[in-house]
Formats: sequence, structure tokens, C-alpha cells
Amino acid sequence: MNEPARLHPNHWSSLEVRVLDISANGFRAQCDARITVGSSIALEVAGIGGVHAHVSWCRNGRFGAKFDQPLDLERCTWAPLCPQVMLSRMLIDRACAREDGAFGAELELRRKILDGLPFRPVRGAEPSRR
Repeated sequence: MNEPARLHPNHWSSLEVRVLDISANGFRAQCDARITVGSSIALEVAGIGGVHAHVSWCRNGRFGAKFDQPLDLERCTWAPLCPQVMLSRMLIDRACAREDGAFGAELELRRKILDGLPFRPVRGAEPSRR
């Protein structure tokens, strides 16, 4: 995804964020404002409305949050990106995670990238980690 949305970090203000990923349990977004890990927020989800969440992590202008209640994504009107755009974003995110030393995040992104490819690697033929 790459959708603009309103984020409410408190009851009296809002700011624009760009939602990069969303699932029934949470989302990943990008914004210029400083978001605090552990804070309670609300995200305006297209087709659903305001949804409460808690910020799980923040890094380099991006953050992830877990919804207080799982979403019914069938009601969400945001359209997913094509697979090529999603793959290119995951490759960039993986490079950033590796550069930041976030090896757990990098490994998880590597798995997602491999799972999204139209073929499966031959066992034992995967490149070794440097």
C-alpha cells in the first residue's frame, strides 16, 4: 500500500501519515512527526473509520502499531499495490534493516521476499549470509 491517512496521536490533533502496510492486526506507516513507542493512537482507515492502536516500534520515520481489536479488512477500501511494487519496497526495507543492524527484521523481510517470488529456491542453493 501507499495510502495517505489521518493519524490521531491524541484527542485534539491529527497529522497525515502514509500507510505502507495493513493487516487485520496492525499497520506500518511513514510520517515526519515523532511517534512514541507504546503510545495509544487512532488511525482513520478508509471504509472503516477511526481504529485504535498502540505503537510497537519506530525507526527512521516509519513506525508500526498493533490494533486494539482486529479489523475486518473486507470493509477497507484501500487498494493493495501490485506485486512488483511490494517486492521493491521490501527489498529497500531489507537493505535499511541490514544497515541499521536490525538482523531479525532483515531476516523476516528476506523470508517475505522469498515467499513472494514466483518460484521456490532449491534446498541448499540459497546464498549464504555474509
